[in-house]
Amino acid sequence: MREITGWKLLLLHVPWVLGFAIVMAVIGPFGSYLSMGFPVRLFFFTSTAIVFWLQVILYAHLLRSFEPTSQWPVAARMAAAGLVASVPGTAVVMILVGWLVRPIPFSFVPEILAENAILAMVVSVLVGLFIERRRHVDADSERARIAAAPTAPAQAAQATAAPDFFRRVPPALGRDLLALEMEDHYLRIHTALGSDLILLRLRDALTELGPAHGRQVHRSWWVAEGAVASVDREAGRSILVLRNGLRVPVSKTYREQVREAGWLPA
Repeated sequence: MREITGWKLLLLHVPWVLGFAIVMAVIGPFGSYLSMGFPVRLFFFTSTAIVFWLQVILYAHLLRSFEPTSQWPVAARMAAAGLVASVPGTAVVMILVGWLVRPIPFSFVPEILAENAILAMVVSVLVGLFIERRRHVDADSERARIAAAPTAPAQAAQATAAPDFFRRVPPALGRDLLALEMEDHYLRIHTALGSDLILLRLRDALTELGPAHGRQVHRSWWVAEGAVASVDREAGRSILVLRNGLRVPVSKTYREQVREAGWLPA
C-alpha cells in the first residue's frame, strides 16, 4: 500500500468494495431492510463502503509511513485504520440516512459509531490479511520462476563475481540497484528499470550485500552508493531523492551516519 495515489492499487480494491456493498444491500442489516428499498440500500451501502475503504487505505498508508507504527503487524495497522475511519465514516452514515430516510437523533451516535468501528475493523483486517497472503504467494511464485529460468554463461559468471543478493534480483530489473525498501515480511527492490517484491528480510539482504555497496538510512530503507541525486527537506526531516525520483526518508537513528558519508549537507 505504499503508492496510495496509484490508480492500479485502488482498482484492485474495487471488487472488494462492490462485493461488500452488494452483500450488505441484499441482507439489509441495521434495520435498513425495513426502512429502505433495495435500490436505495444498494446506493447507501455502495456510497458508505467507498468512503470507508478510501479512508482505510489512506490511514493504513499513513501508519505504514510513520516510523513507530511501520513495524506493526499488518492486522494491527489495518485494525487501527478501520477504527480511525469509523469516526468520519459515522458522520457520512448519519448524513446519508438523514437524507434517504429520516434524521437520526444524536443520542444514537455512540451506538452507530460502535457498530461502524467493529465492522470497519473486522473487514479491514480480513481484507488486509488476504492481500498480504496473496502478495506472499506472488513473491514465492516469482522466486520459483527466476530460479527455474536458464542462466546464460555470461550472466552466470557475473553472478558468481557479484554479491549473493544480486542473484535474487529479477532479470527484468537489471543490475543498477538504487534502494531496498522493507514492506512487512517482504523486500521491495528498486532499480533504474523499476521495482519488484521478493520474500526476504532487509537485514538478510544487507548481510548478503555487505557494507561496500551502500548504507541503511532508515529502519525500512537501504540506499546504494551513487543512487542519491539530491537532498530535500520535508516536515523537518531529510529526504534523499534518488536518480529515478524515488524519495527516501532519513530517520534520526541513521542521520549522523548518512551525514558522515557525505550524503547530507553538514
